Amino acid sequence: MRSIAKERINADLYRALSNILMTKVNHPVLRGATILRTELSTDGSVCDVYVTDHLEEFRKATGFFRSETAKVINLRRMPRLVFIQDKGQENADRVNELLAQIARGNKQ
Repeated sequence: MRSIAKERINADLYRALSNILMTKVNHPVLRGATILRTELSTDGSVCDVYVTDHLEEFRKATGFFRSETAKVINLRRMPRLVFIQDKGQENADRVNELLAQIARGNKQ
């Protein structure tokens, strides 16, 4: 798949999934979650969907998200959605904590 087409489909998937989460999901736990980004595989068969939290609930609703996305995006073959918890913010907080500890240690 050409990279321009892949990026366009990736952006469409992100927009569609985010919109579905905001407008069509009634589950109270998922309403507080956020889809951070999507990454479409090279062949377009799998889309990794990075979420902030509530990974199990997203995984249980995979079929719902895939079918709702297929209604919005016209693709020959809808990719399989794989939900992954993004630990980026958690890791950044840990690094900041370690840097603060180092700074406190240097002042003594």
